[in-house]
Amino acid sequence: MRYGKLMLAAFIILSLTALPLSEAHILIVADSLSDSSCMYDEAKKVATTLKNRGYQVVELYQKNATIKNILKGMYGADAVIYAGHGGYMSGNYDCRGGYASPPFSLVASDGYIWGAGDMVQVNGQTFYLPFKEGIPVILLHACFSTGWVEDYEVKNPIETIYHFSRMFTGSGANYYATAWDGAEIIYDFLNGSKNFYEANQKNFEVINKSTVYNGTTIWRNDHGYAAFVGDWNGTFPGASNTTPYDDAAAEEWYRTKVKPNFTGSKPVADFTYTYCGSTSLRAFTFRSTAYDPDNDTITLKWNFGDGSTAACEEVTHTYARDGYYTVSLTATDSNGLISVKKKTITVGNPKPDLVVTGTRKSGSTLYIYVKNQGTVAARNFYTRVWYGSYSTKNYKQVYTGALNPGATVTLKTYYRYSRGTVKVDYYNKVSEKSETNNIRKF
Repeated sequence: MRYGKLMLAAFIILSLTALPLSEAHILIVADSLSDSSCMYDEAKKVATTLKNRGYQVVELYQKNATIKNILKGMYGADAVIYAGHGGYMSGNYDCRGGYASPPFSLVASDGYIWGAGDMVQVNGQTFYLPFKEGIPVILLHACFSTGWVEDYEVKNPIETIYHFSRMFTGSGANYYATAWDGAEIIYDFLNGSKNFYEANQKNFEVINKSTVYNGTTIWRNDHGYAAFVGDWNGTFPGASNTTPYDDAAAEEWYRTKVKPNFTGSKPVADFTYTYCGSTSLRAFTFRSTAYDPDNDTITLKWNFGDGSTAACEEVTHTYARDGYYTVSLTATDSNGLISVKKKTITVGNPKPDLVVTGTRKSGSTLYIYVKNQGTVAARNFYTRVWYGSYSTKNYKQVYTGALNPGATVTLKTYYRYSRGTVKVDYYNKVSEKSETNNIRKF
């Protein structure tokens, strides 16, 4: 009936080691500790069903279910489905059906997302979860979420559910948790249930008892394996309301962790750029053309791809080095809705530049150190070593498929002489910034 191995030693560790109304997705998280294949199978089946019905789904399984990915996946979500572990802090539960006290957490592959009243806390930061108000958050098998841990019912199940649910209801979600197999509630919605009340009536366990705790109505049967906190009229989104997940906007939200209000339309971010002056290919003028369809006030942030940022409508920026840079403009409106526009620009005349930085002889093995000190990757080149100043017979050469800008590769080859000459890009196949620094004598 219930999955085992939900109480892991990792739970008691104290430290913690990317939309407006027309845009939405379903977030599915499962088997974050890679120890419950049944959770993975159940969630994967749900995901496949949803996608076959036209839903846009973000799936995070096992190692991909990190704290950051889970939180970003919640940004703008129209539903969250979590099949995994629920955690607690050391000393807050005796593992044998005693009293359980908060905080409780979702367990990610690299740590914990702790409840902090109506908010969550991660790495010392406290913030509201960034999904839309009124969405369904459905938890499958997570300890404490229904008042059960393994085969033990906690002494204070109603209080435990209240505290576990607050991190979701505090951001406006309808909370439904179950320890039964099958994710039945989701299929009830997909098979025509209009709201949680109708779906509940079709379930194997119909929740029909409520208790008011701290002014909040907690729905749970005596010794029941399902719980609900929220509005019974709450529903599950339709497939026509979902569009692809916006990772760029989610990444920007994760940087600020300010809860957005998903009303109206998000801003439209865009910009133009021109070379600044005729003598430098490294200086650019960037101009924002961002606007908000609702005429909300917007704030702008530039990221020029070289570690520099700015916050204005028009800015001139000079790059220190040639290369290809991804410039992004983030527009955030007064409701916290985010739009990001990215463009890749060419700065100067970017080229690779290969150089032999050194050699080392050990027995009959020669080590050759090659660096690409240019601004573009060098690809498909040979490095040749020979005795004396020139040889077409007594040589060895090594092939390199790619070497990124700033990267160094150590080449190794058999070489019986103590002295010689080495040349990188021997056949001159790579168009380099300098063609005169490829040879080194040793």
